[in-house]
Amino acid sequence: MINFSGRSWLPQERWGQYHPKKDWCWYDPDCVKIDNWGYAHLETHYNPKEFDGVESKYGVGLISSVEDFDYGYFEIEAKLPTGRKLWPAFWMWSGPWPPEIDIFEGYTNNNNGYLKFNRFNPRGWWNLPSNIWTHNNGERAVNLSARTGFSGFKDPTKHFIKYGCLWTEDLIQIEHDGRIVRKITDPEVLKHFHGKKMNVIINNHFQEFPPEGEDNYSDFTIKYFKYEKI
Repeated sequence: MINFSGRSWLPQERWGQYHPKKDWCWYDPDCVKIDNWGYAHLETHYNPKEFDGVESKYGVGLISSVEDFDYGYFEIEAKLPTGRKLWPAFWMWSGPWPPEIDIFEGYTNNNNGYLKFNRFNPRGWWNLPSNIWTHNNGERAVNLSARTGFSGFKDPTKHFIKYGCLWTEDLIQIEHDGRIVRKITDPEVLKHFHGKKMNVIINNHFQEFPPEGEDNYSDFTIKYFKYEKI
């Protein structure tokens, strides 16, 4: 059990130490550290371990809240990790899954950062999309995936930035660095969250199998987690 920001957390998912469809890494308790200032450090490193006959080579840091949360405001202040093919995230889900609210999922590029370019926005944006998962006629579906964090704002690997979500019966509002980047008021989406309680997860991860021959150490640093009940 981990104590962080006055709350209890598991150093793994509630259902286990690795995802069977992402078996290149596992939730390693040694990758979760709380420093003298009370900051959480979710790391990645080479640390092979076998699960069900499959060797998972890299440990990653993940914390999952012991407590389930009702409607309210959720926030962390964090500095994102650097490295190739990383996938840090701050998200919430309710069992049986879905629904899920991804306040952000970060995707680094081959230059160890999150900056992404295309012809529509040559200045680039930080690749920190949010996602909302619901049911669709009994099938799982992702709704309204969104890119966020346009260039001209702070580099999330060099500055501590606040990432927040206001979740009520009538609204899901996601904020990055004090800016509203997502607002959902559609009753057809929100109805999937009514009467639910959410488990909060903060994690470092890899998008795919990390490049061979590299140390692949990274550090996702979180100052605090805050929850205010509505």
